[in-house]
Order: sequence, then C-alpha cells, then structure tokens
Amino acid sequence: MTQPSDPRAIPGPRDGSAEPHGTVVPVPPRLTKAAIRNFRLLRRTELSFTDKVTLCVGRNNTGKTSLAKLFEFFVARKKAALRIEDFSADCYEEFLAAHRLFASGEAEQARDTVPAVTLTLHISYDKDCGQYGPLAPFVVDLDPDCSEVVIRFAFALGDGALKEFFGGVPVGPDATATLEQLGRGIPKHFEMSVMAVDPTDEANVRPVDLADVRTLVRVDFVEAQRGLDDESDGHAAPIGAVFEQLLTAAEKSQNATWLEELAANIDRTLVDTSGSLDSSLQKVRERVAPTLKAFGYPGLANQEFVTAARLDSKRLLRNFARIHYPGVAGVRFPESYNGLGTRNLVMILLRLFTCYRDHTATSPEPGIHLVFLEEPEAHLHPQMQEAFIQRLTYSVNLFPRIDAQMRATMPGQKGAVEESSTAIDSSPRWNAQFVVTTHSAHVANRGHFSDIRYFRKEEDTVESGSEPGPARTFIKDLSQVTGDERFLRKYLTLTRADLYFADKAILVEGASERIFVPAAEEKLAARRPGETPQHQYVTLMEVGGAHAHRFYPLLKVLGIPALIITDLDPVDDREPEIRKCLVSESGRTSNQSIRAWSPEMADITVAELLQRAETDPPIAGGSMCLAYQVPEEPGGPCGRTFEDAFALANRGLFGIPTGAAPAEELEQQARSSVETRRSKVDFALDHVLGDHDWQVPKYIRRGLEWLMAQDGTATKVDVQ
Repeated sequence: MTQPSDPRAIPGPRDGSAEPHGTVVPVPPRLTKAAIRNFRLLRRTELSFTDKVTLCVGRNNTGKTSLAKLFEFFVARKKAALRIEDFSADCYEEFLAAHRLFASGEAEQARDTVPAVTLTLHISYDKDCGQYGPLAPFVVDLDPDCSEVVIRFAFALGDGALKEFFGGVPVGPDATATLEQLGRGIPKHFEMSVMAVDPTDEANVRPVDLADVRTLVRVDFVEAQRGLDDESDGHAAPIGAVFEQLLTAAEKSQNATWLEELAANIDRTLVDTSGSLDSSLQKVRERVAPTLKAFGYPGLANQEFVTAARLDSKRLLRNFARIHYPGVAGVRFPESYNGLGTRNLVMILLRLFTCYRDHTATSPEPGIHLVFLEEPEAHLHPQMQEAFIQRLTYSVNLFPRIDAQMRATMPGQKGAVEESSTAIDSSPRWNAQFVVTTHSAHVANRGHFSDIRYFRKEEDTVESGSEPGPARTFIKDLSQVTGDERFLRKYLTLTRADLYFADKAILVEGASERIFVPAAEEKLAARRPGETPQHQYVTLMEVGGAHAHRFYPLLKVLGIPALIITDLDPVDDREPEIRKCLVSESGRTSNQSIRAWSPEMADITVAELLQRAETDPPIAGGSMCLAYQVPEEPGGPCGRTFEDAFALANRGLFGIPTGAAPAEELEQQARSSVETRRSKVDFALDHVLGDHDWQVPKYIRRGLEWLMAQDGTATKVDVQ
C-alpha cells in the first residue's frame, strides 16, 4: 500500500505494468538479519541471512528447530501463546526477581525486569524502488539514505497486567513452585505486539498490524516429519493433501487459469459421477426403506428420505489421490513400493511447489518469501543430498517456468503454441530465501562458508562438582572465518568431513596416525573407563602436516575441543641447503602446524619446543591442543615422526637397547628400524592388528588425555 504523502515515495509503476525503456528493475527487498531474545536456547543471538540459501548446521539440540518455531509463532501464528518453558533458562531468575520487586512495592522496576521474547527482523530494500508498496507501513525513519526497515515482534506482559500476573502468587522460598504459578499466568497476561522500528533511532517506534507484516513477508515450513503416502497404514495421504493445497491456491490466485480450468474440469466430472451415484444410492434406499419402516421410521411426520452424492474435488484429492509407478504387463505399483529416499524427494518438491503457488496466489504478492526446510537429507543417499542442496536455488527460476509452461500448453488457452515461449520468458522470478537446517555433512560441505551458520551451545564455566549453568546458543557466521576458505571448502567436500556436527575433533598428519589413534583411544579408555565420554562423538580428520594450521581459524569459531597431532620435523638450516635432521641435532621445525600456532612459535627452535612441552604439558590454547613428539622420559631420545616416536616408546619390539645410551644413537637406531619397514600404513596396521602389546607414545597419550578431560561443551571463556 502506497503512502502518497511520504516524502520519500518516488512515482513509478508498481502495478505490474511494464517499466519504461532503460529503467533498471529494482532489487526486491531481502531479509538480512534476525535478532532473537529469550527464546529457549536462543537467549541473545543473531542470524544473518543470505540472498539464496542459509545453511544452519550444528550438533543436536542447539536451537536450529527453535529458530523455525519462533518464526512460526510470530509470523505464521500457528500457536496462540508461549509457555514459561519457551523462555530461556536465564529468564527464570528474572521472573523471580521481578516477583520480589513487585512484592516489595517497586512495581515500575518489576515491570522492567519481566522478560519478553522478541524477534527483530532487518529488511533491506532498494532506496530507488519508487513507491514502497508493502514496505510503506514500516518506513519510520526520515533519512533519505536509509535503505532498511526493522520489524520487532514481542511476546511480553500486557499493559496493566502486572498486578494480575504477580498479585495472586505469594512470595516463598520454593522457586520451582513460584515459577509454576507464574507460568500458568503467562498465556492469560502476556500478549503479542508488532512494532516498526527506526533503524537510526530505536526509541522511534510505531505499532503495525500483523496483516501488514504478512503483506510484506510470507513464511512457509517444510518440516522433517513430512509423512509419506503409504497404503499400509491408516494415515491420510499427504500427496493428496498437497494437490488439495494447489487447488485451494488456484481459487485465490489471479494468474493460475490453468489450475482453475483443471479444477473446473474435475468439478464437471464429479457432477456427472454424482448423478450416477444418486441413481445407485436410490436403489439401495428402496431396498433398505422397508426395514426402516418396520422400526417406526419415518414416524409421525411420515417424512421420506432421499439419498444424494455430494463429491468435493479438494476432499476427493486429499483422501483418494495416490501416486503409482508403472510396472510390467500393465501392473502398477503403489507409492509404498518405492524407496523412502525417492518418496521423500518427491514430497519435498511437491511441498516446495505448493509454497511457491501459495505465495504467488496471495494478493498482493508478498515481497519476501522465507521458506524453512528441515533436514531434507532424510532417506537420501549422499550423492542425492549433495545434488539436492546444489539445485535448490534453481527452483526460484524453475517453478515459475514450469508454471508458465503449464499455462501455455493448457488446452483452450488462447494462442497457446504461439505465446508459449513468451509466457515462459516473461515468467516472474520466485523471490524465495531458503533456510535449511541439516545434520548431513554432505549437505553442509557443499555450501560456501558465506552460507553456513553454525549453532554453538555454550555454558558458563562452573567449578568441578557444581551444577552446570544455563545453556544458551550462539550462532556463528562462518563468512567471518579468516583464512583459506577455498582450501577448507574443497577439503571438507572431498573428505566428507563432519566437523560441524562433532563434539570433539582430532586432526592428524597422515594415514598411519589415522589408523593408530583410534586404537590408542581404545587402549587409554580401557585403562581409564571413568574418564571416557562414551556419549560424545569425536571426528578424526587426516589433514596433512602442511595444512592443519589452515583449520585453526575455523576451529576457533566452532569452539569444539580439538586435538592437533603433528610432527616435530626438525631441520638443520645452518647450511644453504636445508636438510632433515635428528631431534638431538637441534635445529628448527619445518612444520607449519607448529610455526602457525602462535606468533612466538614462528621461529622457535626444537630445543625450545621440547622445553616448553615439558614445563607446560600439554600445549593448549582455548579449545585447541597441540601434540608433537616429546621424549618418553626427560632428557631421553625423541622421535622426529610418529614412526620414530612409536619405536622409541616400544624399544623391545624394534630391538633398540633399553639401557643408557646417547640420545643421538638411540634416535638413529629408531630411524633405521622404521625406514626398513614397508609403507607407513602397513607399519601402523602391523602393530594395531598384531597380537603383541604396545605402548602409546607419550605425546599422543598426553594429547588424548587432554581431549578426554574436555566435556565437549563450549564455555563462555572460549567466546571471542
């Protein structure tokens, strides 16, 4: 709706008429950011949206579904009210504090303390768009250079409801009982409000109607529990329900003549069928009527009854539409005979097309269409998961073209053949923004870092033995990760790494460590069963010694405990030609994972590294730990690689003397004993799968012990 008096309104065609020659078509408005306060784990966090697909990843129970539920509550209004359980855990103490303030007579402070659930949407638009259309009610600022509107939803204590909310709740020592009583009053005394907020002055607000919001923003949801057409159970057929939605949308639409004609054809067929059914039902009535009369019907009024069939096209589709697949010799197979993956994909595509049709059928068409797609990977094999997420953005152009093709080829359409290409070329683009939540590494790794939002649950640091503090989720924008994005994306895609969904991570240099470390974990777990978090998932990634440091920025953002196992790789750089050397020959490390750990380690000597590891084991910083070779005993020999270190930790297996001997001599013996072996993979397999016992090298043991001691939950002190 346009406000002619708006000084910023620029006359221009906004009614679908053609733009003047040479005029640049304005960019449609886009949802850029959502700020959430006090909803479940989303205590105080923000989510930035991309123009196409925003990928929400993270471990289970980190608030991804809650994000969709909040939009569902405020915009779609599928739930009448929130409950106290929907407030963040931090809010419980705020409710109690407000109750105490009210009881002490400080009503104004009590009201300011009562928590509210809020959702603030930031929408950008083209300031040269001409008339604002559905944006008009939300433009509050007077800055001609501003190109943003802000909409704030709030579920808060209603005006004048403070006394009713707190009045009947006595002050007592039992916080649980108090919260339970206050919780019962939330649906009665809390209410929803919507405000347009000045982006340049938050104090400048204006109430708006929810109807105005829906004119600007439409939100749809394709949930994980989609339900699939299966004739083996008694559930309603979801495929039929989708077709019913399409016909319902056609009734509202102004440009779906092909669907309207299809619905009219179905109705005409049903009228003819109803006539035949009427005759058959009347014959049944005539046979049943004598029996009814014997029981006194039709009674004193002597009213006869007649039968009539009334078939509704939409209900007919919901209850009886089925998908079948052609078989051999004319036999058709029901939907339930197909694989769950194919059925799930068909259902998703039909739901998405329904979302598109509902959106275009709305008049006026909302400028923003946000579609939440929950766990699309269900039942899909990895290749199909990757293909789906890659092609999802194509639907914004594909669905309008399909719609145009259907209109152009529908029988009875004027100029169908001649105008088909014109209709297709002029079909409008679907201005959809998708929010995809996933637990699939195949889906996540196909996305660019700029599209990924990592949901990270964090807790306050507490003393050992104390109850954990309230958990809350922070949403990390991976577009802010500095470093080699191209390498990281290629690595995560090629290796199918599931770093986004792990509780902990171990990064190793090569194949031998990748084989050995799980066996070392089992050996240590058997010795310390009480310290091993069996319920946590640890991902093991082989990244190579030259590349582990490239993961440091990403690991810091993810905040999960990460152990980097690498090699000392000492070199003698005193000569013009750098050569590999033994650890006892000192020198410097050539390992980039060590040199990039911190600025002071960029040019550190091997001797300094060993001294640092002995005085401050292990070398840990924030949520990461660096493990490199160290002597098995102070002052003893030290390996330069994993194989050397393993030989020195198990001298008897390699014929290395266990008595006193110069470190350089023992290191050389260890090097010689492993160089004569087969490949590094065979070396690791021989000992992991062999019948002999072996010891875990000290540097790996210390690193794994550090990792076991981490609880896998990020803490506030990790947040940068």
